[in-house]
Amino acid sequence: MNQNGLSRRSVLSWAAGLGIAVPAASLLSACGGDDGSGGSGVRRTYQTALGYNVGNCPEMVAREAGFFKDLGVDCEVISSTGTPQAMSGLIAGSTAYTRFQSISALITIANEDAPFVAIGMPVQRTAFELQSMAESPVKEIGDLEGKAVGVVSAGGTTDQLIDLMAVQAGVDPKSIERKVTGLGTSAYQFAEKGDVAAWVGSAAEREALEEAGSSVHAWNFDDVMPVPADTYLTSREELEKHRDVVVKVLAGFHQALEYVCDESNDKQTIEWVRKYNREITPEDAQVQLDLVRPLYLARGEDQLMQLHPQEWEQMQTALLGAKLITKEADLSQVVYPDLLAEAKALL
Repeated sequence: MNQNGLSRRSVLSWAAGLGIAVPAASLLSACGGDDGSGGSGVRRTYQTALGYNVGNCPEMVAREAGFFKDLGVDCEVISSTGTPQAMSGLIAGSTAYTRFQSISALITIANEDAPFVAIGMPVQRTAFELQSMAESPVKEIGDLEGKAVGVVSAGGTTDQLIDLMAVQAGVDPKSIERKVTGLGTSAYQFAEKGDVAAWVGSAAEREALEEAGSSVHAWNFDDVMPVPADTYLTSREELEKHRDVVVKVLAGFHQALEYVCDESNDKQTIEWVRKYNREITPEDAQVQLDLVRPLYLARGEDQLMQLHPQEWEQMQTALLGAKLITKEADLSQVVYPDLLAEAKALL
């Protein structure tokens, strides 16, 4: 057994239910006997949900600044190509920590009994917006009835958000066609050709389009229906067997998030980000950092990384109403807001 206590059979069963292909290497890690510790401290791996983008800078900073090391944890930071791969790593046990959208986590927990637990929420306001061309704006989700909308990936978080928003507005989700436009400025080209009436994007893409002379109408999903955003996740077995490690990792995340939120540290933060991602220029990294920092601080410094169980309850009720989940999950065994206080006590 691995640190998550998953057998090869259970890993394959969960993966099949999620539509995830688990690589052989992950199964070897999941079912091996490595105790996850080494001479330089307890060893763990954190996996991003989508590459080494600036939004993941707290995790990179936690390692590069030595915050993990000072807490006695050797936590490697690796990337992935999307939420399914991040889920796969956590289920298989090849990684112990990740971060992705809470809506995807809860749907997978409720429908597939995935062993995910939420330990902290670094992003206090979603980055996702519904964007459309300024000359033909989509002002509300009801305007999309009978039309097509661009989503980042089929069946992914943005697809699920459209479903949720539609049901809340009394619109049949099936009346809104979905087309994969990815995450980037190319979605605007789909709209120009008339392939989509609107698309899901973030402020970074919107600003890039507007700087290029393309006017965009946009509204944030949280302004219509607040949904818990990016959340730090680990496995139930990791929490039950290694609670002290979970608290230390969480403390490293929090210390790094405080560092990133201090603008005087921007130059060093960007240098560390570019150590992982040489494709991004310092100028572009600064622009993205300036966009993501308000999302970390949306509820104030005193709420930095705090989980809000009541919002998970509201989200679950909405997901049941939208028939995106078939049964309720016991959220007292999923959302652990008290861990943050334990983590901050270590700092």
